[in-house]
Amino acid sequence: MKSEPLVSVLMPVYNCEKYIFESVKSVLNQTFTDFELIIIDDCSTDATLSIIKSINDSSIILIEKPKNSGYTDSLNHGISIAKGTYIARMDGDDICMPERFEKQVAFLNANREVILCGTAIQIIGSDKVLKHPLKHEEILVKLCFGTSFCHPSIMVRKEILLENNYNKNFEPAEDYELWTRLAFLGKLANLDTVLLQYREHPNQISNTNTSVQLNNALTAKLQMLNHLSVLDFFTKEEVSLALENVSHYSFEEVKKTLQLFTYLQKKNQKIVFFQVDLFEEKVSKMRIVFLKRFLENEETNTLRKLLFLLTRISVIDYCKVLNLPKKLSLFTPHQN
Repeated sequence: MKSEPLVSVLMPVYNCEKYIFESVKSVLNQTFTDFELIIIDDCSTDATLSIIKSINDSSIILIEKPKNSGYTDSLNHGISIAKGTYIARMDGDDICMPERFEKQVAFLNANREVILCGTAIQIIGSDKVLKHPLKHEEILVKLCFGTSFCHPSIMVRKEILLENNYNKNFEPAEDYELWTRLAFLGKLANLDTVLLQYREHPNQISNTNTSVQLNNALTAKLQMLNHLSVLDFFTKEEVSLALENVSHYSFEEVKKTLQLFTYLQKKNQKIVFFQVDLFEEKVSKMRIVFLKRFLENEETNTLRKLLFLLTRISVIDYCKVLNLPKKLSLFTPHQN
C-alpha cells in the first residue's frame, strides 16, 4: 500500500461485535484498493477489538483510545491522522457495496467543485431505499428542514474537514450541523446509486438519545433558516412548532405558523438566498403537512370556521388539505 493512500476510511466503533466483521470485510473487498482503513475503538467492552485484530490486512490502522470520549472525538482524531486526499465515512454496523469507493472517487475527481459526495442507501433486511437530493441547490433547501445525507455514506475532501471539524456540542446530530457549514464552502452532491447498506437497530445513538438529537437538529435547521433572518421575527419555539411533528396546536399557534411559512417564502423571494422555485415548493409542502396534522386532531366543523378567518392560506392549499377539487371555493360545504 502507498504511504499516502488516496482515500482514508474513518470507522469509529464501540461495542459492534455482532456486525463488525462483515462491516470491515465490506471495506476490504472494495474494487478500489488505494485506501487506508482507520478504525478507532472507543473502549469497547465486548468482543469488538478481538474480532478486528483477527482480521489480517495491512490496510487496517487500529487506534485503541485510552478512555471513552465519544463518537465525535473519534471522528476528529481520525481526521487529524488521515493521510488520504479523500475521507470516506463508515460505521461498524453497515455494509459497503463493492464499487462504492470507486464510484465516489471517480465522481469527486470529475467534479472538482464538489467537496462532499453521499450516496443512496438500502436498509438492511428490507427493500427500503432512501435517497437524498442529488444537486447542490436541492440539498441546500432540504438542509433547512432536515439532513441531506446518510452520514456513513459520505466521501469528502480532507482539507475541508481539517479546517471544519465535527462539533461535539451537536452530538448526536454532529453530522447534520457539519453539513450546514460545509454547504457554503463548496458544492455538495449525492449519487443516485445505492452504495451502502444501512443497519437499523435499537442500540443506535439516534434511538437511545432521541430528544437530544431532535433538539440539536433543530439548532442546525435554525442555522440554515436564519440566513433568512427568521429569528428576528419568530422565536425558536415558534419555529420548532412549525418544523417538528407536533399534532396539537391552538388556533393562535396555527395562525403564527402560517405566518412563518409566508415570511420564509417572501423573504427568500426578496433576497434569493435559496433557489426560489425549490424553496417555495418545499415550504408549500411543509404548510400542507402542517395543516393536515392539525385537521386530524380537531373537529372539522370548528376548524373550517377557523380556516375561513386565517389570512394567507390559498384556496389551492385549502383544497389540498381537505382533498377537495381545486375548483371548489373555501365556502363549498364539505361532507366527512
